Order: sequence, then structure tokens, then C-alpha cells
Amino acid sequence: MQIAPPPLNEAARLCFLASLNILDTPPEESFDRITRLTRTLLGVPIALVSLVDLNRQWFKSCQGLDVAETSRDIAFCAHALHVDEALVIPDAEADPRFADNPLVTGTPHIRFYAGVPLRFADGLTVGTLCALDTGPRALTDEQLHSLRDLARIVERELMQRSLAIDARVVEQAQRRAKTSSEAQFRAVFRETPSGEAILDLDGRFLEVNREFCKISGYNPEELVLTTAQQIILPADLDTAPALLRELIDGQRKHYTLEGRLVTRQGGQTWVETSIAVIRDDAGAPRNLVAQVRDISERKRSQLLLEDYQARLEHQVAERTHALLRSQETLQAIADNLPVLVSHIGPDLKYRFNNAVYKDIFGVDPSYLQGKRVADVLPHEVYEQLLPFFQQALQGHRVEADDIRYSPTDSRIWRASYVPDVRHGKVEGFFVMSLDVTERKNTEKALVDRASIDALTGLPNRTVLQRELARLLDRQNAFALFFIDLDGFKSVNDQWGHETGDLLLQAAARRMLGVVRAEDLVIRLAGDEFVVLALSEVSEAAAQSIGLKLCDTLSSPFQLSGHDVKIGASIGIVIYREQGGTVTPEDVLGRADHAMYEAKRKGRNHYRIAEGYG
Repeated sequence: MQIAPPPLNEAARLCFLASLNILDTPPEESFDRITRLTRTLLGVPIALVSLVDLNRQWFKSCQGLDVAETSRDIAFCAHALHVDEALVIPDAEADPRFADNPLVTGTPHIRFYAGVPLRFADGLTVGTLCALDTGPRALTDEQLHSLRDLARIVERELMQRSLAIDARVVEQAQRRAKTSSEAQFRAVFRETPSGEAILDLDGRFLEVNREFCKISGYNPEELVLTTAQQIILPADLDTAPALLRELIDGQRKHYTLEGRLVTRQGGQTWVETSIAVIRDDAGAPRNLVAQVRDISERKRSQLLLEDYQARLEHQVAERTHALLRSQETLQAIADNLPVLVSHIGPDLKYRFNNAVYKDIFGVDPSYLQGKRVADVLPHEVYEQLLPFFQQALQGHRVEADDIRYSPTDSRIWRASYVPDVRHGKVEGFFVMSLDVTERKNTEKALVDRASIDALTGLPNRTVLQRELARLLDRQNAFALFFIDLDGFKSVNDQWGHETGDLLLQAAARRMLGVVRAEDLVIRLAGDEFVVLALSEVSEAAAQSIGLKLCDTLSSPFQLSGHDVKIGASIGIVIYREQGGTVTPEDVLGRADHAMYEAKRKGRNHYRIAEGYG
């Protein structure tokens, strides 16, 4: 069984899913209506709105199953997070990714799966709308289009539900004011975990709950004799009157302020207060409702951070001035730092350089003093960095990345430009350049790793999707060979997965030996490969390549002392400029279909798909 890897944006995706506040909520008719319609339109027994959490898939709506969630490891929907349009599995038992999945081999015995990702801004995919069947089947284009349309409706429902939750503070206050059950209102008002108060339009307390009393230290009897203005520090009330007027006049629905509440004991507590207005049936303002949250801990952390930052900046300033007063000390320290350090004046001339400059520019640091930066740096480097110099001279701290100071030096630098401000005037700026070559190489290696199949060293599905999208966007002609190794499963069963891995590596090398140097050989998944010919290929040439691939892959392999024999079924798509929109999934789907046609003809054969010639 193949476990789907997490998407590259997994952390952001999970945060967004949590922000929807929908996990483990009761069923809702708006979602159940969609899954019922999905079952009817596609004629399937099971339809789900599935949300993929950290370690599970949870069903917001579930038609045809009596479970609320399953492990993420066995979830088909976890694989659907990686597709753009839809993941369709005609027969799970024939798909090596899912053939031994517990949901296939056991209850509910899934054979067919079709899932459309539920995707939001920035590519954040939270789950799928999916349809399942206990027998193999296929979808018509119309049915797949309908499933996509229904998925878009689910996305809209999720977003509308989230927006409704975001407005809960105001809506709850208004509902409480209008409820016909006074007892119910009192219970909710008393027991809610946030501090709540009802005030008249002048700010006098009419009623407060238990949590509000706990935050302020006052009892209810004391509070109803005071106003909000009396227990909030006056310095924190500057903007409140204007905001309150806009609220009462209907120019805004609510507002939120931070301020210090003076407690009964005389102390101060930082609170975040959200204010909304309660109106009568005619729309006239009647009372104010306030929701208060204690943010003292957050403020303490913020003040500590600000104090630390201020002390750090003060220490840096003191040390900088001390170093400037002692040129010899500065030179000794700077020369031993593994960074380029310089001081540049408003005239863009060097005033100071450390010894590292000699390694990069081949000149003594003392020689550079008084020299124009434009005369030292290569012209293209100077033009690249000039905007950063100008911003630093305007008093802004800025940073530049991917700098190569010399065409003969392969090192990559990241530079910080710190204004030298004295008595309120910018007297130049400091430049500190750090060698980030190793970090850049590591980042490149991570990108390469995401694009290369670890077993065969071939490009992976990500590269294929990118190249197909590029070719289709530019209307470039190409040919695609979809290759499935016949008999690979038998090799694994007879000699084990280690021999199977050796076979995949050897097959990859043989395919590379058949195709042209400019063509791509890609491992798609399992024993599936794709050859992408990046230029126009005639039908005769495609047949020749297909025949060569079949011949080379059907020749026996000598692996771990075993004589291993397999074959290859190949589906071929020849693409030339087309009218209309063609997607990578369309091309792969057509090639996959042609491959299965070749397999049905007796295996170790190729077949050319029709329609793009």
C-alpha cells in the first residue's frame, strides 16, 4: 500500500483547516444535500465530504457509510491533495497504490474512487468531495464535470460557514438581545467563558457576568454604580469616543480596542474589548454589549520583547560608537569576523573595510578607504546594489540577497545595510555581508530532492506536470509514451522487493539508452514510467521508439543471480498544436487509456492514442 506524502504546504494547510472551525461539528443539511445529489448524479452508493486532518480523514457529510472518520494513512483523499482537478481510480484492485489498502481488501471494499480537491487561496487544499463504489467503473466527462461543480459548491459552503463564525461576537450579542427566552439568555450570559457586559449608551454598566467580575475584581453591585470610563485608564480612551459615535450612527458594526482596566485593588490589567450595539425593532440604538478578554500575559511578553529589543539596540549603538572611536579595535575585531564589514559615507565612498575585502577584491582594506564604491564593485553589481544604498541613506535598514561580488568568485552573499544615525542625521551606513553559499546550495538540494525519484534518479511526477504544462501553454509539439512494466508484480512476489527495486533501476537505465539525449525519462509511480519527447515526432518515429522500448524492456535482466524477464505495455500520445484547452491530465489520461488497450492486445505492445495528431 502506498501512503500519500504530505503536501509541501502542509503546515499552512492544517492551520487554514483549523481556522474553518468545522472539524468534529454535527452534520449540516447544506453539506448532506450535496452528497445526496452526488450519489444520484453519479449512481454510486457512497458519497463523502472528506476533510484531511493531521492523522485522519474526517467526514463532514457521509452518505452510504456508518463511520465518521478513518486513518489518514489509508485515505484515498490524502492522495487527492496532490492533484489539480480530480483523482479518479477506475479499479482500486488493479492500481498498485491501493490494491492492498484495507479499505479495498476489507469493509467497505472500495473498487472505484473519484475525488475532487476542495482548494482555497494559495493552493490550500483541505479535503475532497468524493464518490465511491464497490465495483469498478468509469465516469463520463459530464459526470466528472458535475462532480467538480458540486465541489465548488462545497467550497463556497465552507467559506460562508467560516465567515459566519467570524461574525459570531456581533451576531451572538444581537441574538441575545432579541431572544424570547429571558432565562436562556441569562444562563448563556452568566456562563460564557469571556467577560461580558451590557451598558447604556453613556457607558454605564447595566449588567455584567461572572467572568467580567473576575477580570476586573469588582462585584456586580459595585459595577452597576460605575461607568466604563471610570475603570479604563484615561490614556487608553483617546480613540474610543469617535469609534462609539460611528457605532451608534451605524457607520460600523463593531470595533475592538486594547486598553488597561483599573482593577478594584488598584492594579492594571490589559484587556481586549469588542463593542457592538443592540438596536430595537425600529433600528434605534438601545444598549451596548461588550466582550472583554484578558490579554495581560500577551502584553507582558510583548513588553519584555520590546524592552529586550530596546536594550539590544542600545547596546549595539554603544558598542558601535565605541568601535568607531577606536579604529584600531574595530579593525582587529572586524578582521576576525567571517563576514565582509564596511562603512560607507553619504558620498558613497568607503570609510572602513575589514580584511575579508582583500580575499574578495584582492586589495588591502586601507587602499579602499576614500575610494568610490562605484569604482571598486563591478558595474553590474553596483547597479544591482545602488537602490539598497539609497534606502539605507534614507534611514531604512534593508537587506539584499543572492549577491556575487566578483565574477571569478563563486561565493554567494547576503548583505545587511544598517543606517549610521547620529544626532538624528544619517551619516552613512554599515554593510555586513555574510557568505550564504552553503545555505543556498542546501536550498537547491532540497528543491532537487523534491523533483527527483530517490530510487531511480529519474525526474518525478512533479517535473512531468511542470513540463507538460509548459509545452501545452506554448503549444509546442511533443510525444508522450506511458509505460507500464508487465509482470513486475510477479518479480516482487517471487524474488522480493529488493530485486524489484534493482529491476526498476535497470529498466530506467535501458530506457535512457533508447531515447534521445534531449528527451526526458520520468518515473511516474510504482512500475509506471513516462518518456517525454520534447520535439515533434512523426507517427512512424513514435512507432519506432515504442518498438525499441518494448524490445529493450523484454530482454532478460540478470539481477542478484536471477534471470528476470518482463515486458512493457505502452500508450503513445502524439501532440501537435490544438485549438481549445488541453490539460496535462487530459494527455496522461489519453496515454493511460492507450496503454491499457495495448495491455489488452497481449502485453509487451504499444498503441497510439487518437485525437491530437
